[in-house]
Amino acid sequence: METLRKAIQDNREVFVSVVNKTNEELEGRVNSFVEDLEKVVSEVYSMQVKVENGDHRIKDESVKLNKAVNDLEAHINTSIITEKSVRKAQDSQLAEEVDNINKKMQVVSEKLQIQIDDEGN
Repeated sequence: METLRKAIQDNREVFVSVVNKTNEELEGRVNSFVEDLEKVVSEVYSMQVKVENGDHRIKDESVKLNKAVNDLEAHINTSIITEKSVRKAQDSQLAEEVDNINKKMQVVSEKLQIQIDDEGN
């Protein structure tokens, strides 16, 4: 009986040792898996931060480009309006000059007709 008890106790110690070793190996694998998962989570988070920063930069650049386009459009519209006003003013001035020349030509033409009539021709 003592031998049986000793054999059972030896078997129990071996079993406990095997279980402990198995638990340590399993714990090591699980810890390694957890560390790998933590690395993946960290990389995913860093990628998310990079994407968000990229989105912010893209939005900022988009706002800057939109502002530049709007400013350019306003400048072009102002230039067009100014050019139209200048041309209209030039047209009016040219029309006035042509009218003045036409009036002078009429006066000269009338004087020529009067002189011709006075001379008998």
